Amino acid sequence: MKLIKTLLFAITVIVALVIGVLFSTRNSQAFSLDLIFFQSHSMSIAIWLLLSLALGMCLSAFIYSVVVLKLKRQNARLERRLSLISSTSKDPKVSV
Repeated sequence: MKLIKTLLFAITVIVALVIGVLFSTRNSQAFSLDLIFFQSHSMSIAIWLLLSLALGMCLSAFIYSVVVLKLKRQNARLERRLSLISSTSKDPKVSV
């Protein structure tokens, strides 16, 4: 099973690298990004697209981690309430 996972991972990495190389060679036209207060250096379209993909992935991971941490805090708070209620309850059959 471990061999299959390793093999699938290696194949996925190789396919991703091949697609990345093909993507960057086919999108090699250079242009500069002109924002309102900033004009960037001239880079290829592939670099700009990969940078925007990476930025989107980082922002998604950050937002996801904020949501997960909030839910973990809420879960811990509810578990503390449950343990407090169950410890003060005399009858173990009392539902919360």
